[in-house]
Amino acid sequence: MDRTADLGVALGFVIGRIEEQAMRSGEPLTVEQRLLLNDLPKTSSLPGMFTGDPESLPMLVPRDATYERLCALAKAARRNDLALNPASLDWEFSFAVLQLNRHPMCWLLQWAGVKQRRPWWDRWLLIVAGLLVVVSAMALVLLAGNQPWTVYKWAGVGAGYVAIMLVMYFVSRRIEERQLEQNVERCRRGARFAGA
Repeated sequence: MDRTADLGVALGFVIGRIEEQAMRSGEPLTVEQRLLLNDLPKTSSLPGMFTGDPESLPMLVPRDATYERLCALAKAARRNDLALNPASLDWEFSFAVLQLNRHPMCWLLQWAGVKQRRPWWDRWLLIVAGLLVVVSAMALVLLAGNQPWTVYKWAGVGAGYVAIMLVMYFVSRRIEERQLEQNVERCRRGARFAGA
């Protein structure tokens, strides 16, 4: 699997379909929309989370009509493609490749309604991970013993807990990456994707 080639194919497909949908709608993309589509921002312009504190009001961010139009065009293009060929895996392939490469175009596809298929055991894995966190925290507390805690015991328990969280984070990232790779391969086998 060549990630760079797959990324080029996925980007070409999504951008091409959005441009075709804009032409079909009778209102072609403007220069500003085309520039945004070809160079999406890597970070969100939205402010941090609202804390609920009435003294700190959330900052209002103006709507981005250009981005909203691109999302609407992507949604309409996907809807048209699925109406013509419900078995098409082109959009899923593109979404999986873009997400695997952490490309900002996957945000646009998420807003357009494209979703990744998850295996049946994914929810069970989440439950097992949660139980593992609880059991490991309890085990670390029990290992510390019943005597008064010294600074070393606190440091040991804290370091152990941080180590468990880091291991779980990296394992979950690897599992997600593996699922995306399998999804790309499944789509590649099941679709006649141009250039793949």
